Amino acid sequence: MVPRASRPAEREVYFGDLHVHSSWSIDAFGAGVRAEPGDAYRYAKGEPIRHATGATLRLSGPPLDFLALTDHAEYLGVIPALSIPGHPLHRQPLIQRLLGEDRDDMDQAWRRIQDGFRTQRGLPALMDDAVVRPAWNALVEIANAHDDPGRFTAFVGFEYSPHPQGQNLHRNVIFRGDRVPERPFSAMEDPDPESLWRWMDRARSEGDDLLAIPHNANGSNGLMFARTRTDGGPIDAHWAETRLRNEPLVEVFQIKGQSETRPALSPEDEWADFEVVPWQTVRARVPSEPVGSYAREALTAGLEIEARVGTNPYAFGLVGSTDGHNAASTVDEADYPGKIGFTDGTPERRLRRTEEGDDAVTATFWGAAGLAGVWADANTRADLFDAMRRREVFATSGPRLRVRVFGGWDFTTADLGPELARAGYARGVPMGGRLARGADPDAAPTFLVAAQKDPREAPIERIQIVKGWLDEDGVHERVYDVACGDGGPPDAGTRRCTGSIPPPDLSTCEPKTSGGAAELRAVWRDPDHDPRARAFYYARVLQGPTCRWSTWDALRSGLPRPEEVPAVIQERALSSPIWVGLHAGAGRQASKGLPGGVGRSANP
Repeated sequence: MVPRASRPAEREVYFGDLHVHSSWSIDAFGAGVRAEPGDAYRYAKGEPIRHATGATLRLSGPPLDFLALTDHAEYLGVIPALSIPGHPLHRQPLIQRLLGEDRDDMDQAWRRIQDGFRTQRGLPALMDDAVVRPAWNALVEIANAHDDPGRFTAFVGFEYSPHPQGQNLHRNVIFRGDRVPERPFSAMEDPDPESLWRWMDRARSEGDDLLAIPHNANGSNGLMFARTRTDGGPIDAHWAETRLRNEPLVEVFQIKGQSETRPALSPEDEWADFEVVPWQTVRARVPSEPVGSYAREALTAGLEIEARVGTNPYAFGLVGSTDGHNAASTVDEADYPGKIGFTDGTPERRLRRTEEGDDAVTATFWGAAGLAGVWADANTRADLFDAMRRREVFATSGPRLRVRVFGGWDFTTADLGPELARAGYARGVPMGGRLARGADPDAAPTFLVAAQKDPREAPIERIQIVKGWLDEDGVHERVYDVACGDGGPPDAGTRRCTGSIPPPDLSTCEPKTSGGAAELRAVWRDPDHDPRARAFYYARVLQGPTCRWSTWDALRSGLPRPEEVPAVIQERALSSPIWVGLHAGAGRQASKGLPGGVGRSANP
């Protein structure tokens, strides 16, 4: 039999969540969450678990194919240690007060622990090896116990959570296997992501491969994709290669908002105003600077940096995940239980603001999102991780839309049939790939795109190609409709489909189906290609409009529907980009044999 890995056209798509927390994350425990690490894997497999409010949580759709439990490295082990009689941590005066019988002492002790977590000025006793290592070992053992190659993948992972002055720089760290360091790396040890990358390089040299996935760039106040290093110094080739090696993916959909783009950055994109949470992640209502905080703008910035230093540090693929803190992946708008325990565990708490000091804190802007789609040879840790490493992945805002994209030079409508993937791999590169110049240096690239709806969701309204490029006049972006749900072609002048799917009736939330399709395919050639420009392209698939979770909550509870968020949204999926020309990964990284060579060899 031909090895499966040599038949890429037969790769299958797998859906999962790379960002879930249990009660072992101290912020989740503080919000009343008692679901433990094993519960997260059981939930992902379709089993019921208990919410902090006493309600039952269960996936409303089919089980997930994979999950990474990513409890915070900061104060990891404190929560399980509290329940172990005679644990060395119990000898600490602060913990003795916490476990005592005086309610005021208990509350003050807990606030002291939470303050250390929020400010990241950790108490040494709570960061000791005797606290961290047993919990970390237990997390690895629990993941191994739930890992079932071919049926369900349980990744080993953790979250590294620096937020200097409320500006989010969080990353989820995912391992290929279980040969991991003795303890995870915490922002309390060093909040500079460059220190995390050095730790990752050492871990990789001594054990399994690993990668970090930045999330909630939207709340980073411009720091996540800055034009300088963390300390303000200039970006050079070594820094760019180090970041690219360690952070090949970015999470663009999750509960605390999307990080693709927003109207301030993409004023000509009619669909940019989607689930925008515009403030800093840890400082509610403090605006977050858009430049440097969104993936599309970072992808164009990467082209500029590459032109200067030779490597693109922002040549990343796109995934979605939830950041659910209930040990659950909550992506269904019609069945959304909130993000974190009692904080937003009921419709009343989700729909009504509360005032805390100078900040207006609200869960109303949080969304039911998202999931990662991975095109892999099999449902195993190694196969899924390798697909993530080569960026053959896409992000969805929750629905399990199936998206496939290939870039080449000679695709035609004849390639849109059942052999689409075979043609795509044979004569081009898949999403996440790098397309080398063809025989004709002036030829425009062509793209095969295909999307299928989630059987439980609204039909597809349109497929778009988002293009970014760098030429002598600077960086630019443009959105093209390339396939329309009503079956007609896009208008040649506006580059837009002429029809759209009507919004649902808000009294029932029943989605409309006219003007939509269960599946769309297209071949598209860039009509504005400049062979001298550096460019990237990614697909965006838009569903028909459906009710947002806040509308469902209001409909069922009788509470007023919040006016500050839309009543309906258009769920979507984003493919990883395809880069054209001399671009990310060329140079030293490719010569070292690391992921990211130029041309078709980068993706078999």
